[in-house]
Amino acid sequence: MNKILPLILALLFTNIVISQESVEIKDSGFGDTSIRIKNNGFGDISVRFTNTFADITVGFTDTKYKADFVLKHSGIADRSVKITKNGLADITIVQKDIGQGDVSIQIKDNGIVDYLIHSDRDTITKAEIIAALINIIKEKADYED
Repeated sequence: MNKILPLILALLFTNIVISQESVEIKDSGFGDTSIRIKNNGFGDISVRFTNTFADITVGFTDTKYKADFVLKHSGIADRSVKITKNGLADITIVQKDIGQGDVSIQIKDNGIVDYLIHSDRDTITKAEIIAALINIIKEKADYED
């Protein structure tokens, strides 16, 4: 029993450390990925934010170590994503609040969620949620680069 408890604790700690990804959100300059967010028209993927059943559920946490994604606006991160409203980008996302979308996201205040997000700022925009989840969104939409 004395050897099993440290092993279990080590596995739990390793899972927490490995599963967390830090994402730097950039408004200017270059990022590992660039995303153009539009509110209408055509794009590579459409993302609908909904209050009911969704492909992806997200929640927010004030505790950094509990988050699956840690959003940063400066400093070193695992990857960086530049968000733009116009111009060229690696992928164009049409953000919708009504109608059908390729991928749907539900923001939940409580309960079980697929992903927890922490930010170094007080508020998190829908564009920042898309930036954090872009690889998951691409996978759900069967999008290939």
